[in-house]
Amino acid sequence: MHIVCPLSGSANLVLRETIEVKALIKLYSRWGGFDISSEFLDLETINFYHCLDSDLKFFHPLVTGSESFYQELQKFKWYYMDDKEEYDYACNFITSEDRVLEVGCGKGAFSQKIKTSNYTGLEFSSKAIEIASHANINVLNQIVEDYCVSNSDSYDIVCSFQVLEHVSNPKSFIESCLKCLKKGGLLIISVPSDDSFIGSLKNNILNMPPHHVTHWSDKALQYVANCFCLKLIDIHHEKLADIHRRLYARELVIKSLDNLFKNNQNYSLVDISTNYQVKLKISQVIASFISAGLTDDRIKPIGHSVTVVYQK
Repeated sequence: MHIVCPLSGSANLVLRETIEVKALIKLYSRWGGFDISSEFLDLETINFYHCLDSDLKFFHPLVTGSESFYQELQKFKWYYMDDKEEYDYACNFITSEDRVLEVGCGKGAFSQKIKTSNYTGLEFSSKAIEIASHANINVLNQIVEDYCVSNSDSYDIVCSFQVLEHVSNPKSFIESCLKCLKKGGLLIISVPSDDSFIGSLKNNILNMPPHHVTHWSDKALQYVANCFCLKLIDIHHEKLADIHRRLYARELVIKSLDNLFKNNQNYSLVDISTNYQVKLKISQVIASFISAGLTDDRIKPIGHSVTVVYQK
């Protein structure tokens, strides 16, 4: 099978890891208490690749979650947050005159943050659309690849928050977003940062299929600008959020233990070994003390998300 990067189309790849699907199923069950085995059909393994040309990391096959999978996730109140740091940052680029399209808008919370009322959201989750309609937010059940056909060069701002990492064809997704955008308009995209602490977290199930299928570094985001002939306006990293302080501290302790005992293993996203479980229990205790002191912005590392602004 000829495997290429879904962004660059390059076959200049490095296989980083082969993950057993049964391990993913076990981790999801342990974390969320629900069965995701139907999402993978008859797959036994999934590979994790790194494209040396685009710097994108991606899973193959690119197994994306079904609507029923996302309905399970929406049972967690934090899944569609009304307030995000990237929302506040993106608002700096939007005026009251702008026509705004948000792709993968969830329940449309971002529309309540911006000055303009000329807003359209695209979303595939029927439950999220229902919530948005009750709030009189204009959200359509349509994918951007279809929407762009009759809405080319229509928007001053096209934005997408925490969506790109979920889609199986990021190149088509970005092309379609740009088709909706007027010349000189801005494309604002927010994704989990692979350059932050989450890039090295083990067993971080929400950063793996069928939830996330691509991992984005700053270099990969810069590649997007070159690939699509865009002007890169800014790459903005949020500071470590309070909700992630303990997770970051836990990872810091685990890495310190590995270095102390010279137990630096090869790169891996999944580790269900007894040895790792022991380190995890130790780190959780120590992390509770470290995280309590991570309140000063001057010592906080970069956080979960990065937001990039491109101009067409």
